[in-house]
Amino acid sequence: MSKCDTMKKIVKVIEFDDDVVEGRSSIGRKGHELRSSSSSASCSSEEQPRRGNRRPFPVRRPQRPTEIKETCDDGWLEFKRPNGVWCILVGYSGVSNGWYSQQDAQNACTGMGAVLTGFQNENERMTVAEEALKKTTAVGRTVAGLCNCGPYNTFQWTDGDTMGIEGFKWGICEPDNTNWPGATACIQQFIMAPNFVPGPGDSVNWKPAFVNGDLDKYQCNSQVHPWTRFYICGKRGVRR
Repeated sequence: MSKCDTMKKIVKVIEFDDDVVEGRSSIGRKGHELRSSSSSASCSSEEQPRRGNRRPFPVRRPQRPTEIKETCDDGWLEFKRPNGVWCILVGYSGVSNGWYSQQDAQNACTGMGAVLTGFQNENERMTVAEEALKKTTAVGRTVAGLCNCGPYNTFQWTDGDTMGIEGFKWGICEPDNTNWPGATACIQQFIMAPNFVPGPGDSVNWKPAFVNGDLDKYQCNSQVHPWTRFYICGKRGVRR
């Protein structure tokens, strides 16, 4: 006999009969004892099988959100500006006779989804000047010009992104008081090698007035000097 069979519970059941006679009630009681057995819920003659050790489920770490970066296309210089990445391309027009206007340069930039760019600071101005000098010497020249445009006497960058005046560094006596033809005057950047020697179409005044990267006020229309013409386009970085 198991341990649980020896456990008994005595239950006394009492039955009540209510009789009402002439307004008085008499309660008869009769009862008997019942012996009943019940198994305790905690008792069992069977052993519960133990669950074996299971490997815990792997905890998945939350994935980091993909970082979106702004980058420049191949061949474009990349600069960090307060409002994001700015990309600049130094392009050679193929023109070496001066017949290349500010509007021609703007059209070249528009065709690439860009605008003629200004310089946010000294770093941009000189990085572009050094890149342009490499391309100038590569075509056998020692002097060239790049451009941007603004109103008379209140020169400002017109690309819609460049801010402030940190990118300005004029040559000696620039901007001058020359009244160039047209409603506005333009800005060009002098690209000049250290070994520059004036040749046909060049001015002997350039050497003492400018060093590589200096800015110069000039006319927006053709024909312009120096005759070798470059353009500089700018646009926002591409989100990838």
